[in-house]
Amino acid sequence: MKQAGATAKDYIQAIRPQNSMLTALALALPVIIVRNTFDLYILGLLFLGFLLNSAASIHNNICDFNYDQKVKYTSDRVVGTKIPMGMAKALYGTLLVLAAVLGVLYARLNVWALIALFFTMGIVSLYNIVGKTHYIWGICISLGVGSLVWFGSILAGGVTNIDMFIILYLAFQSGFMQNLEGGLKDVATDVSNMAASLGVRVKGDKLKISAGFWATTYGTKVVQSLLLFYIMYVTIGLLHPVALLNLVVTVLSYLVIYRMLAMKKFDRKAIIQHFGYHEALTWIMLPIFLVVFIQWWLVIFVAFLPLVFYIIYNRSVHGEMLVPDI
Repeated sequence: MKQAGATAKDYIQAIRPQNSMLTALALALPVIIVRNTFDLYILGLLFLGFLLNSAASIHNNICDFNYDQKVKYTSDRVVGTKIPMGMAKALYGTLLVLAAVLGVLYARLNVWALIALFFTMGIVSLYNIVGKTHYIWGICISLGVGSLVWFGSILAGGVTNIDMFIILYLAFQSGFMQNLEGGLKDVATDVSNMAASLGVRVKGDKLKISAGFWATTYGTKVVQSLLLFYIMYVTIGLLHPVALLNLVVTVLSYLVIYRMLAMKKFDRKAIIQHFGYHEALTWIMLPIFLVVFIQWWLVIFVAFLPLVFYIIYNRSVHGEMLVPDI
C-alpha cells in the first residue's frame, strides 16, 4: 500500500498537531502561573509539549495501521500509505529523542521531574500499543496528561492546590474526550469502545444513545464541574464575577452535550463538530478562572492559542475548521 512522493503536508498530517497546543499548555501552565509572564523558558516548554504530542500522534498512527485500514475517516490515513512505514518510524524516533533530550535539560537532574517526564512518555506509548484492545486503556491518556501537568508543576517549584486542580480537571477532560466523545464518534466501527460497551448502537444511519451512556456522560460532566466550582469557592468565592462567567460557560457546555446526545442520526462529522465546541468551552473555563492570578493578556493567550492553532491547522490541511483527521 506504499505510495511514492509524500508531501510536507502528508508529514504534518502524520503528526496530527491539531491538539498539540492543549498538550503544550498543560505542561507550561503551572510555570506561566508562577512566572506571570511569557519568556523563552515558557516558549521552550510549549515546544516540548508540541514534540511530545507529535511523537505520541505518529506512534498512534503506526500502532493503529491495521485498524485504520478497516474504517472510514474524515480524511485518508497517510502513515503506511503515502508515507512508508520505515520513514514514519524514523520520524517517530527522531521526535521522541528530541522530546526526551529537551525534557531532561528542563528537569536538570530533578528525580521527580524525570519520573514525571518519562512516566508521561511511557503511559501514552502504552495506550498506543494496547488502546484498541479495551476502552479501559483510555485511562492512560488521562494519567499522561496529569503527569505532564505534574512535570510542569515541579519545574515551577512544586505542586500547589491550583496545580492539583489543573491536574484533575484536565485528566477528567481528557478521559471525557477519549472515552465518551471519542467512543461516540467511532461507535459504528469500534464495538469495543466505551460507547458501544455502554449500549450505544448504530443501525444503518440510526443512532441510539443508551441510558448508561447518557448517565456516564452527564455524571463525568458533573464531577468535572464540581471540581471547577470547588476551586473557585475556596479561592475567589462563588459570587465573584469570574465564577459567574464560568457558570454561564458551564451551562453552554451542557447545552452542547445535550444536543449531541439528542442526535437520532449517526453523523460522525456532526459528532466531531459538537465535541469540538464542547472541548473549546471546557478549556476556556480554565483560563477564565486564572484571570485573578495572571495578567489579562496571558489569560487571552492561554484561552485562544489552542483554538487558533486548531482552526489554522484544520483549515490548511483538511479544508475545514472543526473536523480534524481523528
